[in-house]
Amino acid sequence: MSRICQETGLALIESPLTAYRVAKESYGPLNPQERGSLDEDRANWYRFDTPGRTLYAAADPESAFIEGLSWARMTHGHRTYLAKTAKFMGLPLEEMRRIVEEEWSANSSMVPGWIPANWREGRLLYTLEFGAGWWIDIAHAATLKILNDAIGHDLYDDGVLPESLTLSEVTGGDRRSTTLLAAHLREQVLDDGSYPLGIRFPSKHGSAGAGHGHCYAFWMRRRDIGLDDDVAQVSRAQGIAVNLPPYQAALALHGIQSR
Repeated sequence: MSRICQETGLALIESPLTAYRVAKESYGPLNPQERGSLDEDRANWYRFDTPGRTLYAAADPESAFIEGLSWARMTHGHRTYLAKTAKFMGLPLEEMRRIVEEEWSANSSMVPGWIPANWREGRLLYTLEFGAGWWIDIAHAATLKILNDAIGHDLYDDGVLPESLTLSEVTGGDRRSTTLLAAHLREQVLDDGSYPLGIRFPSKHGSAGAGHGHCYAFWMRRRDIGLDDDVAQVSRAQGIAVNLPPYQAALALHGIQSR
C-alpha cells in the first residue's frame, strides 16, 4: 500500500516486504559499514548513507545483481584505451584485451569487464524480510516537493543544487546532496508516530526483467544504539552459481564476463 503521510506530506510505501542483497559470506548481509559525521568527506559514501549504518537491498534478485556488479562493467574509457592500444600494437582487440586482463590478474587486480570465480564463491544472494513500517518513496512528486520546500534552498545556497530539486538530483552521484537529503528524511516523524524505515529509490540502471528496479536504503537505527532486534531478518542464503539466471542477466546488461 502507498499513501501520503498526513504529518510530513511524504509519499510512503508500506512494509513488510521482501528484498534481496548480494554480500560477502564472511561479513554477512546485515553488517554494512558504519558512517561517521556529516562533516566528514562523504565522496565514498553510498547514495542514502547517514551517520550510522545503512543497509541496501533490491526488490528482485536481478536488480540486486545489477546494482552489485556495476563496479565491474567495462567503461567507455577502458574500451577506448584498449582499442587505441590494440591499433598501436597491431593486434586484434580481443587479443589486446586478453593481454591486459592477464597483466591485471598477475598483479591481483580486478579486471574491468571480468568477474573471477572467487568473487562468486565468496558471496551469497540473501533474501531479507523487512518488518512492519513505512518506506519513503523518494521518486514520488509529493516527496520531491517536501524536500524542495524543506532544504532545497539551503542546498542551492551551498552550491549543491543548480536550481530546484528534481529526480535527477536524488538519483545522481553527488553525495553531498543525496546524503544530506537522507539525513533530513531519517529524522522525520510520521503521522503514526513512527520513524521511516528508510528510502525506496529507483535503480540508476533502470528496471530489468519483470521487476521495477526498486531499491531500498534501510537505516539500522536499533543496531546503531547497540540492540539486535532491527526489523531486517535473513530468510534465505543462496550460493551464486555461474549459470544463476539473475546473475547471468546482470552480466549481460553490464557486458561482463564471468567464470
